Amino acid sequence: MKKIQQGFTLIELMIVVAIIGILAAVAIPAYQDYTIKSKLSELTSVTSPARMQVGVYCSDLAGVWADMANASLAAAQPTLPAGVKYTASASTAADGTITAATITTGTGLPAGNITWTKNCSAGGTTWTVGGSIAAKYWPKS
Repeated sequence: MKKIQQGFTLIELMIVVAIIGILAAVAIPAYQDYTIKSKLSELTSVTSPARMQVGVYCSDLAGVWADMANASLAAAQPTLPAGVKYTASASTAADGTITAATITTGTGLPAGNITWTKNCSAGGTTWTVGGSIAAKYWPKS
């Protein structure tokens, strides 16, 4: 009579544990990057109305940029709504550059800012993203 194998051998269990360890080593850093990017999306949302105002100003000038002043500059200043968790400040410069800074205390975010630099042309306004935060966390827009 043959004995039927029941359960797993030690080597099979060790292989499964090793595979899970390798997957965790890859997944944990990717997850941390994802959570930082999702928190930084608040900066993009807060500055979106200001980018729209700068784009309208550019369109009104038919693609020939003149520094914003007075009412135009005031209208393009981002306002921080109640309940923001990750945005320390946001502002628009006269040249149309929009900057948003992070809150770092207790948020797990890197210190720094994200900037949107406009490219005003007759075809419309395009944005270049930059800033002092690592490029891998920048928004795609």
